[in-house]
Amino acid sequence: MKHSFLPAALALALTLGVAPAVFSAGTVEIKLATILPVGTSGHQNLMEMRAAWQKAAGPAVKLTIYAGMADGEPLLVKKMRARQINAAVLTAVGLSEIDRSVSSLQLMPMMFRDWREVDHVREKIRPELEARLRAKGFEVLFWGDAGWVRYFSKEPGAYPDDYKNMKLFVLAGVPRQMEIMRELGYQPVSLETEQILPSLATGMISVVPVPPFLANALQFNRQAKYMLDLNWVPIVGAAIVRTDVWEKIPSELRAQLQEIANVAAGKIRTQTRAEDDEAIAAMQKNGLVVQPVTPAIRAAWQEVATQLYPRIRGPIVPADIFDQVQAALTEFRAAHGAGTP
Repeated sequence: MKHSFLPAALALALTLGVAPAVFSAGTVEIKLATILPVGTSGHQNLMEMRAAWQKAAGPAVKLTIYAGMADGEPLLVKKMRARQINAAVLTAVGLSEIDRSVSSLQLMPMMFRDWREVDHVREKIRPELEARLRAKGFEVLFWGDAGWVRYFSKEPGAYPDDYKNMKLFVLAGVPRQMEIMRELGYQPVSLETEQILPSLATGMISVVPVPPFLANALQFNRQAKYMLDLNWVPIVGAAIVRTDVWEKIPSELRAQLQEIANVAAGKIRTQTRAEDDEAIAAMQKNGLVVQPVTPAIRAAWQEVATQLYPRIRGPIVPADIFDQVQAALTEFRAAHGAGTP
């Protein structure tokens, strides 16, 4: 993924000038992998976090970042379990390989209307999600997001049925999603992210549901010149580390590193949300056609999403977490209004 994935504390950590802690137990090396390409804002934010960690920890902790990994998120999870790496930045797709509860933040189409709702629900269920990941042997360093998924296509399309004659990219490693799309009459094609552009060029796929920043960064818009202006799902993820490695770090230092990571997450979320809008504007200058969404079009997509919920609740998102998300949204909308659909 391009930019960040994924508030004032990172700046605080960088400017406090606290003397690095030195421990005699030896250096704890954290090997963190991400599919974020080198040089993107997400990668740059991770490098800033690494610098802040080094200042706080000195030789006690060494954070090594492997960016631009082409292995795919399920394989990164396998590598963590095999101790080839011990940390990763993953979207909900990869995190769901560890515990399916995290899919509640990403794999529920049109459940969230705006970032306020995403933020509220994430913070509401965050303790439960982190406890479930911890039970599987992983600690969350920070939560982030990376824009809203929009539909980019080689041919114009507005209503859900318009896309049934097109070949639709689905990220590899989500077989149940493939099954559901077929059940609804679509033609899904399972690929890794790096296969999207050549597959668009050859006609192997013709529709790519991705965030605008990714479409712009990897130039998908050169082949898929139409974008439906509909927020389908948010891309939500987290940086995680193996618990057994994290607990080798003294608790006081862990707290400092966690605070730095939390602030990095705030910076990441702020940047990525702005970059999505900037990416759309940049692509429009290069010929992207943004297809507006009328109330009738939105209603048609909402009907599809509603059809998906019974298929998602249980098989993809654990039923209790699904219900918690809906309850949290009902609570938020009652207090703050329903937002802009």
